Amino acid sequence: MPVIGDRRLFFTESAMSLPSIPLVARQLGVLIKSASSDELERVIVGAMRRDLPLAVDYLERHARETRATGKSTFGNEDPNSTLGKQLTRICAGTVLRELAEKHFCGGLRLSFLNCCGPVLSPQGEKPDKDALIKRQISMQDGTIAHADC
Repeated sequence: MPVIGDRRLFFTESAMSLPSIPLVARQLGVLIKSASSDELERVIVGAMRRDLPLAVDYLERHARETRATGKSTFGNEDPNSTLGKQLTRICAGTVLRELAEKHFCGGLRLSFLNCCGPVLSPQGEKPDKDALIKRQISMQDGTIAHADC
């Protein structure tokens, strides 16, 4: 069973979204208990790069496309694929999603449709709610959905 400090984890590292946090903190010389906000952010972002590399690459590529076209990009990935699982880990939680917007998406807004559709919108633009609702329905009614959605 993995041990962090004096606490035992009750699940395996593979169950965690970012199992490399302790390693990244050590590599950066950051003591989590006394770290500043900036140091904690560096640790999380470093762990995201290490543990979720397919999703980070995907978001960086789609951010470049969104900036180049000036239009939102809509993803549709198999939620059971390694990429789909990594995207879900980043997009489903507020902290990871906001850090991804800042560090991997260059400030673009990152939205997420179930399942598994990241949406990047041009800087300063809020995605059109009606368009997102229609796309969400299409991802659930079989129009563009994967079998396991």
